[in-house]
Amino acid sequence: MRARKRQRGFSLIEMLAAFVVFAIGFSVMMDIAASSLRNARRAAENTEAALWAQSLVDAAGVESKIEPGASSGEFDRKYRWDMQVSEWEPPSEATRFEGEAPLEMYRIEVVVRWGRGDAERTSKFVTVRAVQPGIDG
Repeated sequence: MRARKRQRGFSLIEMLAAFVVFAIGFSVMMDIAASSLRNARRAAENTEAALWAQSLVDAAGVESKIEPGASSGEFDRKYRWDMQVSEWEPPSEATRFEGEAPLEMYRIEVVVRWGRGDAERTSKFVTVRAVQPGIDG
């Protein structure tokens, strides 16, 4: 008789233990999902910052002549940028070619920022642009 009574169902302790295991597993899964969403949002923001910086660098020398100096501005009320243009010389050990066309080389550095306070994020992009002297644009 006693063996049959034990087989009738789960005890309260077993049900509580199962619920605790379920609650812990569910909270871990929710934390993983929230972390994944945060990472996806950060990746999207980094990609958007890179696209804004790329458009700014692409416009340098097209819309106006490249000249050394600093400038800054804002994209889409969310992203702020600072651009520093300076003359660039290749390293002294770089190979020189005879009869090469003279080029002016410029180093363009763009820093894109978004967010405020402790949540501010920054991405930095650097490139070198060659321009033939005497050609505007």
